[in-house]
Order: sequence, then structure tokens, then C-alpha cells
Amino acid sequence: MTEKEYPYVMEQLVMMTGLTDRTIRSHLAKGFLTGKKIDGAWHFSREDVEAFLTHPSVRPGILAKQNGQIYDFLACDDKKEEALCMILDLPGRSRMQINQFFCKRICQEDIQGVHFSFDGSQKARRVILTGKPEIVLKLVNEFYALPASMS
Repeated sequence: MTEKEYPYVMEQLVMMTGLTDRTIRSHLAKGFLTGKKIDGAWHFSREDVEAFLTHPSVRPGILAKQNGQIYDFLACDDKKEEALCMILDLPGRSRMQINQFFCKRICQEDIQGVHFSFDGSQKARRVILTGKPEIVLKLVNEFYALPASMS
């Protein structure tokens, strides 16, 4: 088993769905999500993630979290600092490449002050980013600087 076969880890699923680690582990126990333990950590294939994101028992919760992210942004009228909410619809872009770019950039570089979620079950892949404007804009600009086949 290689990272290519199982490129997603728990932290990435938490980030893209908005669900907690505990909730995702509960879905694992119920069989709504499958994966493999590699060196003591859960890893998931693209197929595992795809099936999980579209599972009828899971999808409503993910959509509620994503819609809540936007609602919370709009409802908060006493922000202490500048904030940006950006929604990108990316038809024709690879689910895997979108996720890998944003998840790896945010997780591996421990980027603070930004929230990411992803809905890849639609034809137009949807990315929602909220947070500090300079960070959100930097991530989006870096994404669009990549060739479409790489992003």
C-alpha cells in the first residue's frame, strides 16, 4: 500500500467535510467510510473518499456544515478583523488535484486563519474558503498559477 493508492488522511477528511475527527471515526465504525491503517494512521483511497462524500447517510451532514460555514460568515456582524469568504466552482477540475492542493497546503504548512471545505460530488467541484483575506487570496492565486492539469 502506497500513498498514491491511499492519498487521503483523517486530517484532510476533517478539513474538507467540516465533520469532527470523532464523527468520521464513528462513520468508519458504522461502515459508511472504509480505509486502511498504515503505520497506525487511517488512510483513504480516492474511491473511499468519493463513496463517503456521496453516502446518503453522510451527505446531508456535510452539506449542513458547508452551508453553516457560509451562514456563520454572513451572520457574524461584529468581526474584529477583515475576513473573506470565497466560493469557487471548478467544473472540469480533478477532485483529487483540488483536494490535494488545498489540503496539503493548509495542513502541511499549518496555515492558520483559514477554513476550507470541498464538495466534489457535483459536476462543478465547489471549494469554500473563509478567513484572513491575504491568506485566502494567496491560496487561490497559487491554485490558479498551476496549469489546469496540475491544479
